[in-house]
Amino acid sequence: MQQSKPPFGKSGRVKVVRRTLADGTVKEYRYKRPPKAAAQPRIEPASLDAMLDAWQASPEWRALAENTRTNYIIYLRGLTTLGRFPATSIKRRSIISLRNAIAETRGNGAASGFVRATSAAFAWGMDNDWAEQNPAARLKPLARGTLPAWTEEVLAAAFDRLAEPYRRAILLAVHTGQRRGDLIALPWSAYDGQRIRLTQEKTRTPLVLPVHRELKAALDAWRAEWEAGDRQRLTILASPRGLPWTAQHFSRDMGRAVKTLGMGRFTPHGLRKLCAVRLAEAGCSAHQIAAICGWRSLSMVAHYTRAADQEGMAGAAIVRLENARKTAKSAG
Repeated sequence: MQQSKPPFGKSGRVKVVRRTLADGTVKEYRYKRPPKAAAQPRIEPASLDAMLDAWQASPEWRALAENTRTNYIIYLRGLTTLGRFPATSIKRRSIISLRNAIAETRGNGAASGFVRATSAAFAWGMDNDWAEQNPAARLKPLARGTLPAWTEEVLAAAFDRLAEPYRRAILLAVHTGQRRGDLIALPWSAYDGQRIRLTQEKTRTPLVLPVHRELKAALDAWRAEWEAGDRQRLTILASPRGLPWTAQHFSRDMGRAVKTLGMGRFTPHGLRKLCAVRLAEAGCSAHQIAAICGWRSLSMVAHYTRAADQEGMAGAAIVRLENARKTAKSAG
C-alpha cells in the first residue's frame, strides 16, 4: 500500500490513501481525520483543582481505603464548576448551592456524599496550607431514607430466578453480613473449610467467621469448580463475565439484576441488614451480632436490627421470663 503525504484537502482534515490494484491502476481513498483534541486548560497554582490534585498525590490520600478513594473521586466531580477559582476563595454558600443542586437531581444520599468528600478535601487543604477555612465543615446532613433490609420473600425469589453469579454473591452476603467491598475482595485463601478470615476494608477490623453449614456446602462446591477451572482468578466471587467485580460495577450489576424481580429496590447493603435481622430473631445478643458483622458500636446493631420480628422476640422473652419464674417457684 502506498500512502500519500499530505495534502489533506482545503480543510486540512482529510487523509488520502492510494492503493495500487492488481491491474496496475491506482485507487484513491479519502478519509476524514478526527478533530484535534482540545488543549487541556492550564491549572492555576493556587486553584481548587490544584489543591485536589495535590491531595490525590499525597500520603494521606494513599492511606485511605481504595473504596473511599473511589467514592471521593466520584463525589468531588460536583466541584468542577469551582475548580479554576483559588481554594481560599471558595465560600460556604457555594458549597451549599452545589449540594442542593445535587440533591435535586441525584438525591439526598449523593448530596451528603458530596459534602463529606468536600469537607475531607478542605480539611486536608487547611492542614497543608492550601485553604484557610473548610466551607463544608459541620454542614447538617440532609434527611435521607434508609436502605431496606431484604425480606425472606425477596431472597427466595432471587435464589430462584437470578443467574448463578448473583446467587453466589447473595448467599455469601446473607451468611457473613459483610459490606460489598469485603465480599468482592474475598480470596479463596480466606476460607479454610470451616472459617472465613478477613480484615474489613472500611474499619480495618479483623474478623474470623465460622461458616454456616449451608454456606459451607456451597463454598466447597464452588471451590471444587474453581480448582478444576481457571485458578488465575483468586476471588471467591466473579461477575457474569468471570472477572473480579469492582465495587461500583457490583452495585450496578446487582441493582439491575434485582430490579428484574419486580419486588422493589433492594441493594447489596440490605443483605447485611437481613443477616443482622436473622441473628437477632435467632436470639443472638447484640455483642454476638456485632462479632459477625464487625460493628464496634452496639448502636449500629440496634440500627440494623430494627426490621427484626419485634413481636416474635418479645413473645420469646415473655416465655423465658415465665419459665424462669416457674423454676424459681419450684426451687422455693
